[in-house]
Amino acid sequence: MTAIAPRVLSAINVSLFTLYKAFSVSSLYMVLLGVLGASVFMVYFGVSQTWVAPVILSDIDKDALDLKSKILTTESTVDDLKIDVTRLRKTIGEAQTHRASLVRLRPEIDDAIAKETRQNQVSEPQLVHLDMEKQSDNSQVQEALEKLREVEGTIDEELRAGLITKTDAIQVKTSFSKSYSDLTDSKIASVLLKDNILAKARDNSAYLDTLGKRVELESEINTLEITIATAQQQMVTETKQIKDLEEALASAKRTPYWEAMQNGNVHLALVPYRNSASAVPDAAVYDCYLFLVACRQVGVLGPSYSSEEHAPHPVFRFDVRGYLVQLKLIAPESAKSTFLFIGKKPFLF
Repeated sequence: MTAIAPRVLSAINVSLFTLYKAFSVSSLYMVLLGVLGASVFMVYFGVSQTWVAPVILSDIDKDALDLKSKILTTESTVDDLKIDVTRLRKTIGEAQTHRASLVRLRPEIDDAIAKETRQNQVSEPQLVHLDMEKQSDNSQVQEALEKLREVEGTIDEELRAGLITKTDAIQVKTSFSKSYSDLTDSKIASVLLKDNILAKARDNSAYLDTLGKRVELESEINTLEITIATAQQQMVTETKQIKDLEEALASAKRTPYWEAMQNGNVHLALVPYRNSASAVPDAAVYDCYLFLVACRQVGVLGPSYSSEEHAPHPVFRFDVRGYLVQLKLIAPESAKSTFLFIGKKPFLF
């Protein structure tokens, strides 16, 4: 019994040593395998041009909400500009119609002024000559009536003396009164003739009023031309603004944020510029277990977006520049992986 105990203890010690040795060797190989795997992993990602970093965009992301706000504001501005352009086009049409009607009046007014001027040039000297004759006639009648006044004073004496009858006296006095009345009418006609002469002069108020209307017509035509030119220039400017804003809207709607706004969650991948050769449309997309093994196809690449994006490298954590490409996944959960592979599987397994 006493002799067996040392042999049992020795066997146990040998077994424990063997187990310890095996565990140590296994641990060492595991560490070496881990170091080797990490080295391979890091070297692979240092030289690989087939990996991409998946991204999930949601319609409630900050950038998507900001884009939505800007698009709504821009669309409202475009609508306002289109309404204003329509108003300007109507204003230009009405102003052009009004201007055309005024322009048609211009030669008619010019002809009327010319005809009136020519007529006045003919009539004025004739009226002046008639006025001179009228004044001469009035002077002669005035002198004759002055002489008849002396005769009128003797009528009453002849009537009292019975040299003429009362009827003859009344007739003579009536004739004198009519002559005085005719002289008065002639003087009135002379005054009216002077007014007519004045009306034919180029500096009379009626002629100046006609010229004033001609000036008003030209002023209104010029004002309409300024209105048309201003409205046309404004319409050109606003039309260009509409075109620029619509192009900006079209560009904004070609971004993944717009796609997220329309369809909710969108699966994308950040493609580094150095990996762009592998990111062709419909290229196979692979997701792997244990980072690089047991890979399976989970979808294909969709259209790409031209805007530049930045993200930290999934392994080395430095900043990576690239662009986004849409993922068409048959396994949506793969969008949550750290990275995916495109074109081919890593190490072909």
